[in-house]
Amino acid sequence: MPSTFLGLNTGLSGLNYFQSALNTTSHNISNSNTEGYSRQQILVSASNPVSINQPYGMMGTGVSGNSIDRLRNAFYDNKYWAASSKYNQYNSQFDKLSELQTYMNEMSGDAGYTKWLSQLSSALQDISDNPADYTTRISYTLTADSFTDVINELANNYQNSQKSINDEIELAVSEINSLSKQIYELTQEIINIELKGANANDLRDKRGVCIDKLSEYVDVDVEEHSIMYGVGEDAVASSASAMSVRINGKILVDEMEFNELIVVPRSQKINQNDVDGLVDIAWMCPDGTPGEEFNPLETVGKVRGLFEVRDGNNGDFFAGEVTATTATPATATIAVTEPIHVDKLNIPMEGIITLNGKDYWYDGWSAEYDEDGFLTNFTFNNMTMYDDKGVEITAVFPDDIAGHKALIGSNISTKGIPYYMAQLNELVRTFSKEINGFTTSGVDENGDAGLDMFTAEDPFGKDFVLKGTMEGTGTITSSSVSYYRLTALNWELNQDWKNDPAKVVVSYADDIAQGNVEARPIIDKIMFAMTDQNLFQQGTISQFMQSMTTTMAVDIAKMDAFTANQDDIKYTIDSQRLSVSGVDENEETSDLVKFQNLYSLASKVISVLNEVYDKLINDTGV
Repeated sequence: MPSTFLGLNTGLSGLNYFQSALNTTSHNISNSNTEGYSRQQILVSASNPVSINQPYGMMGTGVSGNSIDRLRNAFYDNKYWAASSKYNQYNSQFDKLSELQTYMNEMSGDAGYTKWLSQLSSALQDISDNPADYTTRISYTLTADSFTDVINELANNYQNSQKSINDEIELAVSEINSLSKQIYELTQEIINIELKGANANDLRDKRGVCIDKLSEYVDVDVEEHSIMYGVGEDAVASSASAMSVRINGKILVDEMEFNELIVVPRSQKINQNDVDGLVDIAWMCPDGTPGEEFNPLETVGKVRGLFEVRDGNNGDFFAGEVTATTATPATATIAVTEPIHVDKLNIPMEGIITLNGKDYWYDGWSAEYDEDGFLTNFTFNNMTMYDDKGVEITAVFPDDIAGHKALIGSNISTKGIPYYMAQLNELVRTFSKEINGFTTSGVDENGDAGLDMFTAEDPFGKDFVLKGTMEGTGTITSSSVSYYRLTALNWELNQDWKNDPAKVVVSYADDIAQGNVEARPIIDKIMFAMTDQNLFQQGTISQFMQSMTTTMAVDIAKMDAFTANQDDIKYTIDSQRLSVSGVDENEETSDLVKFQNLYSLASKVISVLNEVYDKLINDTGV
C-alpha cells in the first residue's frame, strides 16, 4: 500500500526536476557565446514505482534526475583537430611566403632590380658612347654599385624574416608548454570531481578549448579511458576517465604527468647564409636539459609550417656517401650523389654533417673540382663528436662507416628562405664570373691589368681577388678564395672601381697601347651579357629574377588555395560539431517556456494535493 503522501512526493519530484531544467537552460543561454561551451541537458527517467495491492499492480512515483550531461561528439572533435592542424600549417606558410613576396615585389617595382638593371643598361650605353669621359664612368660605377645594394637588401630582408620566423617558433614552443600544463591541471580537477560521482562538464569544455588551441600548433592524438579500481580481471571501471594527448607519437599529457618541449640553439649553421641563433626542438628532460629530438616535419600544424619556410630548400641539400675516413686528424671523405657546381654550393664553411645517422662537427672542408667548376669529392676536416657524457671529443668513426649516407641538413620540399638565398647566391656568382671574365681580360686607363668588377670584402677589409680561381682542375678549400665566398649578402662593386674612375675597364691592352681611347670592346661584351639568354638556365639576369618572382607567386597561390580549402573543411566540421554541442538560442527559449509551464503545472499538483490533505486531515479528523 503506497504512502498517503505519495502524490505530494511525486509532485515534488516534478517540481525539483523542472527547477533544475530551468537552471540548466539558464546556464546554456548565459554561455551561448562562450568559446568551446557545450550545451548541457538533464538526463531523467521515471522513478522506481511502488507495488500496490490492486489489479493494476504498480504505481509511479514521479521523475528522477540522473545527471547533467554535456552534449559532445568525440568523433567531430577529432576531425576538427586534424583539420585545424592542416589549416594552420598552410596558413602559416601562406603568411610567411607572402612576406617574402613583398620584399621581392619591392625589388621588382619602380625602385627595385628592374629599375637598376634598366639604369645599368643605360649607363653601359652611355659609357659605350663616350668611354673616356670620367663623369660617364662615375655614373656607370654608381649604378652598378646600387644594383649590388638592391641584392644585398633583398638578402638581408630574407635573413630578417628567417630570424622573425625563428622567434615565432620559440613562442610556439612556449605556448605548447603552457597549454600542456593547463590540460594536465584541468585533467586532475576533472578526475577528482568525477571520482566523486559528479560530471565536470564546464572543466571538460575548458580542456577542450585548450586542445583546440594545441591543435593549431601540432597534430594531436587524444585518447580517453576509464580509470579502473583494482587490477587484472578484478578491475572495475570507476565513474571517472583519464585522458592522454600525444604529439609525434609521444605522450605530451596524461593523468600522471605533462611533458614539455625545449628549444635548442644550433651550434652550427646548416646553410651558408642562415642567421645565427636558429633553434631546433627537443623534448625536455626532468632536469631541464634537452632530450630526444622533436622533429616538426613529422607533425602537422603551425610549427611545421614555420619550420618549412625557415629551412625549406626544395630538396636541394648536400647528400652523398662516405668513401674514406682518417683517425688523426679526424676527417671524412664524401662522394656526393650528384656533382655540385660552385655557384650553387651553399654548405657552411664549418658546421654539422650527419654520417650514418650520427652528427659530427667539422671546421672546414676541401673539394675536388673539374674544368666546368663542378665539385665532386669533399673532405671534411678536424671532425669532432659528443660522447655519452656530452663531452666534445675527436671524432671516432665505426669501422664499417664507408658506404653509408652523409647528409648536411634534410630534404624539405618547400621553397623556403634557404632556397631563395641559394638562388640569389647563384645569381651573383654566375653574373660576377661572367662580367669579371671580361674585365680581367682587359686593362684600365693606365694600362694596368683589369680588376674583377664584382667581388666582396675579405676578413681584412680588402677585396677578394677572384681572377684565376678554379681554372682547369684542382682542389679548393672552404677558406680559399673562390666564387663560393661570394654571396648575396656581401656582393659589391670593386672598391678600386668606386674610388678611381681610371680603374674602370673598357678596353684591351692593344687598344690602350695604340692610344685608342674610344675603343670599348669590354663594354660591348658586358652589354651583350646583360641580354644573354644563355647566361642562366632561366635566360637573362632579368629573367632569372623574374623566374624567382613567378615561382614564389605560384607557391603562394597554391598555399592560398590549400588554406582556403582547409578553412572550408574546418568550418564545415565545426558546424557539424556545433550542431551537436552548440547552444541554439531559439531552442533554449522554447525550452525555457516549456519548463516554466511544466513547473507551474507541478506547482499546481502540489497546490491541489495540499487542499486534499487539508480536507483529509483537518476536516475529517483522520
